[in-house]
Amino acid sequence: MEYRFLGNTGLKVSAIGFGNGLNSDTPDKLKITIELVKRAYSLGINFFDTAEFYGCGEGEIQFGEAFKALGAPRQELVISSKIFWAVPLNSPNLKKVNQIGLSRKHIFEGVKASLKRLQLDYLDIVFCHRFDEDTSLEETAKAFNDLIKQGLIHYWGTSEWSASEIFEVKEVCARLNLTPPVTEQPQYSMMVRDKFEVEYGRLFDKYRLGATVWSPLCNGILTGKYNDGTFPSGSRLQEFKDSPFLKRIYDLYFAEDKKEKLLKLLNGLANVAKKLGCTQSQLAMAWVLANQDVSAAITGATRLEQLDDTVKSVEFIKKITPEVNKEIDEILGNKPMPGMDVKSFGLKKHTRRELMIIKNQY
Repeated sequence: MEYRFLGNTGLKVSAIGFGNGLNSDTPDKLKITIELVKRAYSLGINFFDTAEFYGCGEGEIQFGEAFKALGAPRQELVISSKIFWAVPLNSPNLKKVNQIGLSRKHIFEGVKASLKRLQLDYLDIVFCHRFDEDTSLEETAKAFNDLIKQGLIHYWGTSEWSASEIFEVKEVCARLNLTPPVTEQPQYSMMVRDKFEVEYGRLFDKYRLGATVWSPLCNGILTGKYNDGTFPSGSRLQEFKDSPFLKRIYDLYFAEDKKEKLLKLLNGLANVAKKLGCTQSQLAMAWVLANQDVSAAITGATRLEQLDDTVKSVEFIKKITPEVNKEIDEILGNKPMPGMDVKSFGLKKHTRRELMIIKNQY
């Protein structure tokens, strides 16, 4: 396993983290969650991520039982959760209005409830699961600053915030002398690139912002299991095909007017993986981790073999050479523009990601 600093902090996290969003739907997933946590730890994973929203608390309950069964020293684990939704999105109960958002009330009550479910005394990181337009950044930042002072959390971060929102909260914290957020948790994969590679560039330069990215395998699309255009039994897109979130994934990638292009792309990636001697999942994960702006890539799993396969991707990071990266860019067809070199009135020679890949070779 490779370990990386969480941005500009002294905290080291495993390059691959384990998240349980997939295993938090029902209590009968507890057994496999315990097995997966034990296997993850044995493979060198020290970073575990969950949220109050996963299974409406069930994800945290399962992780709590899994950590107890694991029996590892607390100082060896980096555990994070996320605060924003403590109730289902379609909850009709108006009495629960204060269980959504980033008010001081919900942050304190949410974190304390998370700790109780996780059976922990403190969390290493708590993320704001989304931006709250209805609560002032001053209120949110002061709440997290106080949680740190009380020893209930060590760091705080954001998830799926825009660069401008992160810059704004950094300014608020500097003005009020508060501990600022040190990491962001955005989506990043071969299929979803622009926000991470372009919008956040200045944040990485100025603050060395940490990044624990989610869905590096793009909801399983990049694993190779859908390369023939069908949904195998037991696959996520087959098992949860009626959920609104996965229906959106289907519309984005598998609609009739997009399916042919997707399958050509997936089979092109399969050929690259074959040449490198890795699985398609390992190629997709190694591609994400080759970008050194990534502190950790969070993976989920429903079987031990999936976790074993994903962790081996660390061995292939160095194989994402500039030449391989260029070949993958040509297959994907979504490489961001490199931006303007204003001093020479032309385009920059390399994108930020390409510069990272070049740096990896030395």
